[in-house]
Amino acid sequence: MAARQRADRLARATPEQIETALAYLSAIDPEAFEIAFTAVTAAGDGVVEDEEPVPACRRCGALIGIFPDRGLRWRHFRGDSVTSGVQEVYEPGHTAQVSWILAAEDQQEL
Repeated sequence: MAARQRADRLARATPEQIETALAYLSAIDPEAFEIAFTAVTAAGDGVVEDEEPVPACRRCGALIGIFPDRGLRWRHFRGDSVTSGVQEVYEPGHTAQVSWILAAEDQQEL
């Protein structure tokens, strides 16, 4: 419910309010700011650049992400690595251990 309320609030925000909120977030929680910007593409065209790191589980090599509608913890998923794509969240039987890799890297070599 809280994630939905935040999404609704964001939908009502002006571009200036969003810019100010991101500037504040970058000052108080730089890691959350970097996670947010890694989750979206800079170009806005849905294509993730090859040089952008993506989060993967250090334990099993699977892609992981944060899905605000399911809480603010890292979760394993299958599918598209871009936020506008289709993902299937699943439970592999262990907690995700975050590691950042380049898209071209072999996830099994974590």
